[in-house]
Amino acid sequence: MPRTLFITGTGTGIGKTALSLAVLLWGRARGLRVAYLKPLQCGSNKAVGEIYGDADWIRDATLGVAEISEAYAVYTFADSVSPHLAVERAGGWIDPEWIVEQAEVAARRCELLVIEGSGGAAVPLNREGTSLADVAALGKWPCLIAALPGLGTLHHTLTTAHYLKARGAQIAGFAFVQNNHDVSPLQADNARTLTDLLEIPFVGAMPYCPGLGKRLPVSPAVAGLLAQALPGLAAWYDAPPDSPAENGA
Repeated sequence: MPRTLFITGTGTGIGKTALSLAVLLWGRARGLRVAYLKPLQCGSNKAVGEIYGDADWIRDATLGVAEISEAYAVYTFADSVSPHLAVERAGGWIDPEWIVEQAEVAARRCELLVIEGSGGAAVPLNREGTSLADVAALGKWPCLIAALPGLGTLHHTLTTAHYLKARGAQIAGFAFVQNNHDVSPLQADNARTLTDLLEIPFVGAMPYCPGLGKRLPVSPAVAGLLAQALPGLAAWYDAPPDSPAENGA
């Protein structure tokens, strides 16, 4: 049965795309057919030219090191702003049910579908306040929270998790994304504290890889490192759907 995991985060620039890549590489290391979906791509990772988003980088970065069956965005907007403003400027609208339908179609073609959110979990899709947390709840996608490991992460991760729960979304766990060379001395205690307070699993910590932030291709050595960074994913993936372990309990 295909499994779907929604990657959300405590804010913008936390490392959701890098975490998404690590989950995909973890799946490939297990021999799974994996795919990536970005519901909303706002802006480009290139200064000029056509829009080059996270789905494009996921596809290009893994060429020659891992087979990703597909990687694409449902909605693409030119402006690097919140989705609600990007869609207003484009003169369009965002249909949460269409996003869920596209995810269901993609999930039928693979064994593990990784869906990456935009910004933090509470970023609005419209002026009414609908967020991707609501879409995750609608699609029944277990959420993996990307967070930084150091000072401040307790508040940010706690509020993100409580927001997801308040919107009816399932939480599979949380992961730390290292954004510099220096490992925080608080990382171990932060992981333990969040696990105790939220009663959700800590699935692992992403090592610092400067090439990821620069959107460079992934070498076989880096791919191997990332594939091993999230050992806690196995318990989630192997748990029966809708079981307490699958939903982070």
